[in-house]
Amino acid sequence: MKTAPVERVRTVALWGTLLGLGLVFFIWSIRSVPFSDIQKIVSNLKAWQLMVIFLLNSGIILLFTLRWWLILRAQGHSLPYLDATRYRLAAFAISYFTPGQHFGGEPFQILMVRRRHRVPSSTALAAITLDKATELFANFSILGIGLALFASWGLNTLPIRNTLWVSIALMLTPAVYVFALVAGRRPISFATRLFSGRIVAGLQRSEDEVGELARKRPGLLAQGLLISAIVWVFLFFEFWLALFFLGLSVNVFQLIAIVIAGRIALLAPTPGALGALEASQVIAMQWLGFDPAYGLSLSLLIRARDILFGLVGFLWAGLGKG
Repeated sequence: MKTAPVERVRTVALWGTLLGLGLVFFIWSIRSVPFSDIQKIVSNLKAWQLMVIFLLNSGIILLFTLRWWLILRAQGHSLPYLDATRYRLAAFAISYFTPGQHFGGEPFQILMVRRRHRVPSSTALAAITLDKATELFANFSILGIGLALFASWGLNTLPIRNTLWVSIALMLTPAVYVFALVAGRRPISFATRLFSGRIVAGLQRSEDEVGELARKRPGLLAQGLLISAIVWVFLFFEFWLALFFLGLSVNVFQLIAIVIAGRIALLAPTPGALGALEASQVIAMQWLGFDPAYGLSLSLLIRARDILFGLVGFLWAGLGKG
Protein backbone atom coordinates (compact mmCIF):
# COMPACT_ATOMS: atom_id res chain seq x y z
CA MET A 1 0.00 0.00 0.00
CA LYS A 2 2.94 2.33 0.68
CA THR A 3 4.78 1.53 -2.52
CA ALA A 4 3.07 4.17 -4.70
CA PRO A 5 3.75 7.13 -2.34
CA VAL A 6 7.37 6.03 -1.91
CA GLU A 7 7.83 5.80 -5.69
CA ARG A 8 6.30 9.26 -6.11
CA VAL A 9 8.70 10.68 -3.52
CA ARG A 10 11.64 9.06 -5.30
CA THR A 11 10.48 10.40 -8.65
CA VAL A 12 10.08 13.92 -7.28
CA ALA A 13 13.48 13.68 -5.59
CA LEU A 14 15.14 12.54 -8.82
CA TRP A 15 13.44 15.26 -10.84
CA GLY A 16 14.42 17.87 -8.25
CA THR A 17 18.04 16.69 -8.18
CA LEU A 18 18.37 16.78 -11.96
CA LEU A 19 16.64 20.17 -12.09
CA GLY A 20 19.04 21.50 -9.47
CA LEU A 21 22.02 20.17 -11.43
CA GLY A 22 20.71 21.82 -14.57
CA LEU A 23 20.26 25.12 -12.74
CA VAL A 24 23.88 24.99 -11.59
CA PHE A 25 25.11 24.73 -15.19
CA PHE A 26 22.57 27.32 -16.32
CA ILE A 27 23.75 29.82 -13.70
CA TRP A 28 27.38 29.12 -14.62
CA SER A 29 26.58 29.85 -18.27
CA ILE A 30 24.75 33.07 -17.41
CA ARG A 31 27.52 34.28 -15.11
CA SER A 32 30.22 33.56 -17.70
CA VAL A 33 28.80 36.11 -20.13
CA PRO A 34 28.06 39.79 -19.37
CA PHE A 35 24.33 40.43 -19.56
CA SER A 36 24.94 43.61 -21.56
CA ASP A 37 26.58 41.55 -24.33
CA ILE A 38 23.58 39.22 -24.51
CA GLN A 39 21.18 42.15 -24.53
CA LYS A 40 23.09 43.80 -27.37
CA ILE A 41 23.00 40.66 -29.53
CA VAL A 42 19.37 39.74 -28.83
CA SER A 43 18.27 43.32 -29.53
CA ASN A 44 19.29 42.75 -33.16
CA LEU A 45 16.35 40.40 -33.59
CA LYS A 46 13.33 41.82 -35.36
CA ALA A 47 9.73 40.69 -35.12
CA TRP A 48 9.65 39.33 -38.68
CA GLN A 49 12.80 37.30 -38.02
CA LEU A 50 11.21 35.67 -34.97
CA MET A 51 8.15 34.91 -37.11
CA VAL A 52 10.34 33.25 -39.76
CA ILE A 53 11.96 31.05 -37.09
CA PHE A 54 8.54 30.17 -35.68
CA LEU A 55 7.17 29.21 -39.10
CA LEU A 56 10.29 27.20 -39.92
CA ASN A 57 9.94 25.23 -36.69
CA SER A 58 6.25 24.68 -37.33
CA GLY A 59 7.21 23.06 -40.62
CA ILE A 60 9.79 20.90 -38.85
CA ILE A 61 7.14 19.68 -36.39
CA LEU A 62 4.87 18.76 -39.29
CA LEU A 63 7.75 16.77 -40.81
CA PHE A 64 8.39 15.02 -37.49
CA THR A 65 4.77 13.87 -37.50
CA LEU A 66 4.86 12.61 -41.10
CA ARG A 67 7.05 9.59 -40.38
CA TRP A 68 4.85 8.32 -37.52
CA TRP A 69 1.66 9.09 -39.48
CA LEU A 70 2.85 7.09 -42.50
CA ILE A 71 3.67 4.09 -40.29
CA LEU A 72 0.19 4.12 -38.73
CA ARG A 73 -1.32 4.46 -42.19
CA ALA A 74 0.68 1.45 -43.41
CA GLN A 75 -0.76 -0.49 -40.47
CA GLY A 76 -4.28 0.31 -41.68
CA HIS A 77 -5.05 3.26 -39.39
CA SER A 78 -5.39 6.57 -41.21
CA LEU A 79 -5.48 9.38 -38.63
CA PRO A 80 -6.30 13.00 -39.42
CA TYR A 81 -2.89 14.60 -39.85
CA LEU A 82 -3.60 17.50 -37.50
CA ASP A 83 -4.63 15.06 -34.78
CA ALA A 84 -1.37 13.16 -35.21
CA THR A 85 0.54 16.47 -35.09
CA ARG A 86 -1.27 17.42 -31.88
CA TYR A 87 -0.31 14.16 -30.18
CA ARG A 88 3.28 14.42 -31.42
CA LEU A 89 3.62 17.98 -30.14
CA ALA A 90 2.12 17.05 -26.77
CA ALA A 91 4.53 14.11 -26.53
CA PHE A 92 7.39 16.53 -27.17
CA ALA A 93 6.11 18.74 -24.36
CA ILE A 94 6.02 15.82 -21.92
CA SER A 95 9.53 14.72 -22.90
CA TYR A 96 10.83 18.28 -22.73
CA PHE A 97 9.60 19.12 -19.25
CA THR A 98 10.62 15.79 -17.71
CA PRO A 99 14.13 14.33 -17.22
CA GLY A 100 15.57 12.95 -20.45
CA GLN A 101 14.51 14.90 -23.52
CA HIS A 102 14.39 12.08 -26.08
CA PHE A 103 11.91 9.83 -24.30
CA GLY A 104 8.87 10.25 -22.10
CA GLY A 105 6.00 11.37 -24.30
CA GLU A 106 5.61 8.15 -26.30
CA PRO A 107 3.08 6.54 -23.89
CA PHE A 108 0.86 9.59 -24.44
CA GLN A 109 0.92 9.05 -28.20
CA ILE A 110 -0.02 5.40 -27.71
CA LEU A 111 -2.81 6.35 -25.31
CA MET A 112 -4.28 8.95 -27.65
CA VAL A 113 -4.41 6.79 -30.77
CA ARG A 114 -5.81 3.91 -28.72
CA ARG A 115 -8.54 5.95 -27.06
CA ARG A 116 -9.50 8.34 -29.81
CA HIS A 117 -8.85 6.26 -32.94
CA ARG A 118 -9.24 2.70 -31.65
CA VAL A 119 -5.76 1.62 -32.63
CA PRO A 120 -4.83 -1.59 -30.75
CA SER A 121 -2.18 -1.04 -28.08
CA SER A 122 0.30 -3.46 -29.68
CA THR A 123 -0.14 -1.76 -33.06
CA ALA A 124 0.32 1.71 -31.55
CA LEU A 125 3.43 0.53 -29.71
CA ALA A 126 4.79 -1.03 -32.90
CA ALA A 127 4.32 2.26 -34.77
CA ILE A 128 6.13 4.20 -32.04
CA THR A 129 8.93 1.63 -31.94
CA LEU A 130 9.57 1.75 -35.68
CA ASP A 131 9.29 5.55 -35.72
CA LYS A 132 11.74 5.90 -32.82
CA ALA A 133 14.19 3.38 -34.26
CA THR A 134 14.24 5.27 -37.57
CA GLU A 135 14.69 8.59 -35.76
CA LEU A 136 17.54 7.24 -33.63
CA PHE A 137 19.25 5.75 -36.68
CA ALA A 138 19.22 9.15 -38.39
CA ASN A 139 20.24 11.02 -35.23
CA PHE A 140 23.10 8.65 -34.42
CA SER A 141 24.25 8.78 -38.04
CA ILE A 142 24.45 12.58 -38.07
CA LEU A 143 25.98 12.67 -34.60
CA GLY A 144 28.58 10.05 -35.48
CA ILE A 145 29.55 11.62 -38.80
CA GLY A 146 29.63 15.06 -37.19
CA LEU A 147 31.91 13.84 -34.40
CA ALA A 148 34.14 12.11 -36.95
CA LEU A 149 34.50 15.28 -39.02
CA PHE A 150 35.00 17.35 -35.88
CA ALA A 151 37.79 15.10 -34.53
CA SER A 152 39.51 14.72 -37.91
CA TRP A 153 39.22 18.17 -39.43
CA GLY A 154 38.52 20.42 -36.48
CA LEU A 155 40.81 18.95 -33.84
CA ASN A 156 43.10 17.41 -36.47
CA THR A 157 43.91 14.57 -34.06
CA LEU A 158 42.63 11.43 -35.78
CA PRO A 159 42.45 10.37 -39.43
CA ILE A 160 38.92 10.28 -40.82
CA ARG A 161 39.11 6.52 -41.48
CA ASN A 162 39.54 5.92 -37.73
CA THR A 163 36.84 8.30 -36.51
CA LEU A 164 34.32 6.95 -38.99
CA TRP A 165 34.24 3.73 -36.98
CA VAL A 166 32.59 5.72 -34.21
CA SER A 167 29.83 6.92 -36.53
CA ILE A 168 29.33 3.41 -37.93
CA ALA A 169 28.97 1.99 -34.41
CA LEU A 170 26.39 4.64 -33.53
CA MET A 171 24.43 4.03 -36.72
CA LEU A 172 24.39 0.26 -36.23
CA THR A 173 22.82 0.45 -32.76
CA PRO A 174 19.18 1.06 -33.85
CA ALA A 175 19.73 -0.58 -37.26
CA VAL A 176 20.70 -3.92 -35.71
CA TYR A 177 17.51 -3.83 -33.64
CA VAL A 178 15.29 -3.30 -36.69
CA PHE A 179 17.11 -5.98 -38.71
CA ALA A 180 16.69 -8.39 -35.80
CA LEU A 181 12.94 -7.77 -35.88
CA VAL A 182 12.85 -8.32 -39.64
CA ALA A 183 14.61 -11.64 -39.07
CA GLY A 184 11.89 -12.67 -36.65
CA ARG A 185 13.81 -12.01 -33.45
CA ARG A 186 12.46 -10.24 -30.37
CA PRO A 187 15.39 -8.47 -28.68
CA ILE A 188 13.38 -6.67 -25.98
CA SER A 189 11.01 -9.57 -25.41
CA PHE A 190 14.00 -11.90 -25.11
CA ALA A 191 15.54 -9.63 -22.49
CA THR A 192 12.30 -9.78 -20.47
CA ARG A 193 11.66 -13.51 -21.00
CA LEU A 194 11.90 -14.21 -17.27
CA PHE A 195 8.90 -11.98 -16.64
CA SER A 196 5.26 -12.51 -17.50
CA GLY A 197 2.10 -10.47 -17.71
CA ARG A 198 0.17 -8.23 -20.08
CA ILE A 199 3.01 -5.75 -20.59
CA VAL A 200 5.50 -8.42 -21.67
CA ALA A 201 2.89 -10.05 -23.90
CA GLY A 202 2.16 -6.65 -25.43
CA LEU A 203 5.86 -6.11 -26.12
CA GLN A 204 6.04 -9.47 -27.88
CA ARG A 205 3.05 -8.66 -30.09
CA SER A 206 4.47 -5.21 -30.79
CA GLU A 207 7.86 -6.55 -31.87
CA ASP A 208 6.14 -9.16 -34.06
CA GLU A 209 4.13 -6.39 -35.76
CA VAL A 210 7.21 -4.23 -36.32
CA GLY A 211 9.07 -7.13 -37.91
CA GLU A 212 6.12 -8.08 -40.11
CA LEU A 213 5.55 -4.47 -41.17
CA ALA A 214 9.25 -4.00 -42.03
CA ARG A 215 9.24 -7.21 -44.08
CA LYS A 216 6.07 -6.40 -45.99
CA ARG A 217 6.78 -2.68 -46.44
CA PRO A 218 10.57 -2.22 -46.75
CA GLY A 219 9.96 1.05 -48.54
CA LEU A 220 8.52 2.41 -45.30
CA LEU A 221 11.99 2.42 -43.74
CA ALA A 222 13.39 4.26 -46.75
CA GLN A 223 10.60 6.84 -46.48
CA GLY A 224 11.33 7.31 -42.79
CA LEU A 225 15.03 7.81 -43.39
CA LEU A 226 14.32 10.28 -46.20
CA ILE A 227 12.01 12.28 -43.92
CA SER A 228 14.66 12.22 -41.18
CA ALA A 229 17.29 13.48 -43.63
CA ILE A 230 15.02 16.35 -44.69
CA VAL A 231 14.38 17.21 -41.04
CA TRP A 232 18.11 17.37 -40.39
CA VAL A 233 18.63 19.68 -43.37
CA PHE A 234 16.03 22.02 -41.90
CA LEU A 235 17.61 21.77 -38.43
CA PHE A 236 21.02 22.80 -39.77
CA PHE A 237 19.41 25.59 -41.75
CA GLU A 238 17.52 26.74 -38.65
CA PHE A 239 20.75 27.02 -36.64
CA TRP A 240 22.48 28.90 -39.46
CA LEU A 241 19.52 31.24 -39.89
CA ALA A 242 19.20 31.93 -36.15
CA LEU A 243 22.92 32.76 -35.92
CA PHE A 244 22.64 34.96 -39.00
CA PHE A 245 19.73 36.84 -37.46
CA LEU A 246 21.78 37.27 -34.28
CA GLY A 247 24.56 38.83 -36.35
CA LEU A 248 27.03 35.93 -36.63
CA SER A 249 28.14 34.35 -39.91
CA VAL A 250 29.63 30.84 -39.71
CA ASN A 251 31.13 28.43 -42.22
CA VAL A 252 30.12 24.80 -42.69
CA PHE A 253 32.60 23.38 -40.19
CA GLN A 254 31.67 25.92 -37.55
CA LEU A 255 27.98 25.22 -38.10
CA ILE A 256 28.56 21.45 -37.72
CA ALA A 257 30.47 22.01 -34.47
CA ILE A 258 27.74 24.23 -33.02
CA VAL A 259 24.91 21.90 -33.99
CA ILE A 260 26.70 18.75 -32.78
CA ALA A 261 27.50 20.43 -29.46
CA GLY A 262 23.83 21.27 -29.05
CA ARG A 263 22.68 17.76 -29.95
CA ILE A 264 25.11 16.17 -27.50
CA ALA A 265 23.79 18.52 -24.81
CA LEU A 266 20.27 17.25 -25.46
CA LEU A 267 21.40 13.84 -24.22
CA ALA A 268 21.73 15.31 -20.72
CA PRO A 269 19.10 13.91 -18.30
CA THR A 270 18.09 17.32 -16.96
CA PRO A 271 14.59 18.56 -17.90
CA GLY A 272 14.83 20.20 -21.30
CA ALA A 273 18.61 19.70 -21.13
CA LEU A 274 18.58 22.71 -18.81
CA GLY A 275 22.07 24.04 -18.26
CA ALA A 276 23.65 21.53 -20.62
CA LEU A 277 22.37 23.31 -23.73
CA GLU A 278 23.50 26.73 -22.52
CA ALA A 279 26.92 25.47 -21.41
CA SER A 280 27.46 23.55 -24.67
CA GLN A 281 26.85 26.62 -26.79
CA VAL A 282 29.01 28.87 -24.61
CA ILE A 283 31.89 26.38 -24.75
CA ALA A 284 31.44 25.78 -28.51
CA MET A 285 31.60 29.50 -29.26
CA GLN A 286 34.67 29.95 -27.08
CA TRP A 287 36.41 27.05 -28.80
CA LEU A 288 35.59 28.45 -32.24
CA GLY A 289 36.92 31.87 -31.25
CA PHE A 290 33.58 33.66 -31.17
CA ASP A 291 32.10 35.78 -28.42
CA PRO A 292 30.40 33.29 -26.03
CA ALA A 293 27.52 35.75 -25.79
CA TYR A 294 26.43 34.47 -29.22
CA GLY A 295 26.24 30.94 -27.83
CA LEU A 296 24.18 31.97 -24.85
CA SER A 297 21.94 34.14 -27.01
CA LEU A 298 21.38 31.22 -29.39
CA SER A 299 20.63 28.80 -26.55
CA LEU A 300 18.17 31.24 -24.97
CA LEU A 301 16.45 31.62 -28.33
CA ILE A 302 16.23 27.82 -28.64
CA ARG A 303 15.00 27.61 -25.06
CA ALA A 304 12.26 30.17 -25.68
CA ARG A 305 11.21 28.33 -28.86
CA ASP A 306 11.03 24.94 -27.13
CA ILE A 307 9.10 26.27 -24.14
CA LEU A 308 6.64 27.99 -26.48
CA PHE A 309 6.05 24.85 -28.53
CA GLY A 310 5.90 22.77 -25.35
CA LEU A 311 3.16 24.98 -23.90
CA VAL A 312 1.32 24.92 -27.23
CA GLY A 313 1.60 21.12 -27.15
CA PHE A 314 0.03 20.91 -23.69
CA LEU A 315 -2.73 23.33 -24.68
CA TRP A 316 -3.44 21.69 -28.03
CA ALA A 317 -3.45 18.22 -26.48
CA GLY A 318 -6.48 19.17 -24.43
CA LEU A 319 -8.52 20.08 -27.51
CA GLY A 320 -10.96 17.63 -28.97
CA LYS A 321 -12.98 14.91 -27.38
CA GLY A 322 -11.49 11.94 -25.65
